Amino acid sequence: MTAGNVVVTGAGAVSAFGWEAEAFWNGLLEGRSGMAPITRFTPKAHGLLAATVPAPESRSVARTSVGRRMDWVSLMALGACHAALADAGLEPGALPGDRTGLGLGSAYGNLQETETFLDRLFERGAGTPLLFPNLVFNAPLSYVSIELGITGETAMFSVLEASGETAIAWGADLVDDARADVCLAGGVDEVGAALHRILADAGALARGTPRPFDRGADGWALGEGAGVLVLESAAGARERGARPRARLAATAAFSVPATVHGWARDEGALAERLAPHVRDVDVVFAGASGDPARDRLEAAALARSAPGVPVTAVRGALGDFGGAGSLAAVAAVRALETGIVPPTAGLRLPARAGLDVVCGAPRCQAVRSAAVVGLARGGACRVLRFEAP
Repeated sequence: MTAGNVVVTGAGAVSAFGWEAEAFWNGLLEGRSGMAPITRFTPKAHGLLAATVPAPESRSVARTSVGRRMDWVSLMALGACHAALADAGLEPGALPGDRTGLGLGSAYGNLQETETFLDRLFERGAGTPLLFPNLVFNAPLSYVSIELGITGETAMFSVLEASGETAIAWGADLVDDARADVCLAGGVDEVGAALHRILADAGALARGTPRPFDRGADGWALGEGAGVLVLESAAGARERGARPRARLAATAAFSVPATVHGWARDEGALAERLAPHVRDVDVVFAGASGDPARDRLEAAALARSAPGVPVTAVRGALGDFGGAGSLAAVAAVRALETGIVPPTAGLRLPARAGLDVVCGAPRCQAVRSAAVVGLARGGACRVLRFEAP
């Protein structure tokens, strides 16, 4: 990717704090937790929390009759896209359809309606035909494209915990290669009953609020939501008079040795690959979630690759899901704009590996560069580096 060519002109967020990016940002700055008792389904055990998104009036998000049949994952993705476009000063109807791209990342796609469809299929021998189109993994891509009139290149990615970061990196390449003038890119996931039961049975979930980078953390919590960035070329943004929020200066993808469904264990190998991208930034938005194995690996790697660099993490407030990294990217862009780093919800200092983790209250500091670190099981890593425009 050509350094400095791709800029962020808009950012949208749908989270447990609401359907507006401002509500998302304020919730992070206040150190609030989006965790709450689960009401969507009966959890496996008492005390297990999740960060779920409040339901909107669907007509305020979906504008067509087709769109009003969309699933929850697609609706959240569309809501984040609308918010990002509004932030960028772009009207959906005025988008250059064939020169607009869309990239979305998701770990699991549609969970709730898939379970409903399969339950009926197994019980009655036939599922509900109207539900079936929503179960296709790239349904959010299709629904959002139709709603916004996007006819350019589109792509759906699943890289477990790093799905959102992967989609944003693809969108940056699309713009940098001049295959699109505008690209909406981000991630989305939902909380589903079956997945929650599996993770609870495995003992992976926290009893209460998750505590990223906390030495006594006992697990992570599921979350849901969507984060979307509007990416444009620097020249294109100037031409239409748009204000760049940040430059997407670099993206990096690599992997380190790990079991297929486990976390890497060699923090030295991870630190070596991370160092060129994080050692000189002003803040790192880490992927820490409260999962002891993940946090131990990431803390040790960051302590070696970015000594003294302030670190924060959004998953303590918003839960862990494949699209959470895209919300971290939205937060990184806001930190560059405001010079404020949000605290890590749930952490009780001292942090693992002696890291300087922002905790308790937001930190005002010069933020000229920020890195978002996306780690995934299986050893995959995707890093996004943002810089002031």
